[in-house]
Amino acid sequence: MPAFDYSAYNITGKQVSGIIEADSDRQARRLLKDKKLLPLDVIEIGVSGNSQNKSSGKKGGRLSTFDFSLLLRQLAILIQSGLPIEEAMKMTIEQAETDRQARIMQSWRSEIVEGRSFSEALRRSPYKIPGSVIAGVGVGEESGHLHEILMRMADELETNMENRKTVTRALIYPLTLIITSIVVVTIMMLWVVPKITVVFASSNRELPFITKVIIGLSEFTQNYGLGILILAVITFITAKYLLRDSSRKIRWHAFLLELPGLGSWLRMSNIADWSRSLGILLASGVPALAALRISSSTMNNLFLREKMEAVTESMRQGKSLQKALTEHQLGSGFLVHMVGSGEASSQLDQMLLRVADYYSLRLKNAVEVFLKIFNPILIIIMGLIILSIVAAVMLPIMDMNNMI
Repeated sequence: MPAFDYSAYNITGKQVSGIIEADSDRQARRLLKDKKLLPLDVIEIGVSGNSQNKSSGKKGGRLSTFDFSLLLRQLAILIQSGLPIEEAMKMTIEQAETDRQARIMQSWRSEIVEGRSFSEALRRSPYKIPGSVIAGVGVGEESGHLHEILMRMADELETNMENRKTVTRALIYPLTLIITSIVVVTIMMLWVVPKITVVFASSNRELPFITKVIIGLSEFTQNYGLGILILAVITFITAKYLLRDSSRKIRWHAFLLELPGLGSWLRMSNIADWSRSLGILLASGVPALAALRISSSTMNNLFLREKMEAVTESMRQGKSLQKALTEHQLGSGFLVHMVGSGEASSQLDQMLLRVADYYSLRLKNAVEVFLKIFNPILIIIMGLIILSIVAAVMLPIMDMNNMI
């Protein structure tokens, strides 16, 4: 039975929203009226190709990793307890913490009720579902171990999200401090320094060198600051437009990998995500070539993803994964060695999961060391800049007081 996402007015005139099951749009509106609700908008929760979904801003789009992993984990627990998948989904909907989670689960349940498999429901979902999850669920349905696969997929999603957040967290504090300092210095240069230096200029006295430098920077900011800001905005918009081209974006991602520090973090994060995804897919019973193709899509860096797709093609031609990685210069000697050991011992999935844990730990340690070293240095630099401005203002004032 189809499900409909509705918004309506209740008897008090308050607008409410939710999900209702009905055979048609007309029946959904009739059921709402039976509940003493005045329908305002009733839209079917359907597949991604549904025109209703395209016209509605609410449906489809990117799925929150937190919501997705939470729903998969809840389903795994309920299925393991012996509930049929359709009943487990119904219970998950009833216990959903947000309307969005209920809407996501209802879109899957509607497909299940119509006789489709869970993997097919995910494939037809209006929300963007990772290919690794769809493939894993398909294998889980065939093998009868769906709850185990769902739990593994939830763990993978959460760990990959944590890896990406590790890099993001490392950049948030320094960028926030730099932007705040720039704003403060700009305000002082545009409004504070000019008002104070008027007094110095009228005294016709020789000013300290640092005061001359600050006055010069203040005048430069007043004359060219707005132009520099406009140029920066135009440059940013232009770069964003140019990066829509896939070939340019691949070259940009290759450049990012060459940056000191950041390039190493991005490489470790992407290799960890790829290794974990491939290891889980292989452990779940997904064929090697299909698992390689799917796990490549987990890499955010398009340059690395392109090279990993070349690795998949080399394996399709009969080469081992170790030789393919070596040929395309992907990963460190540790990755290649562990993959070789896994292939030789027929434990490739376990070795890949160990590789993922190793790179995740290395990434976390590298970021922690960077923050411990860089943040104090950045605070000192910003403090010296503020101190220079204060000194440039105070030295002439102190000199004038001495003359009096």
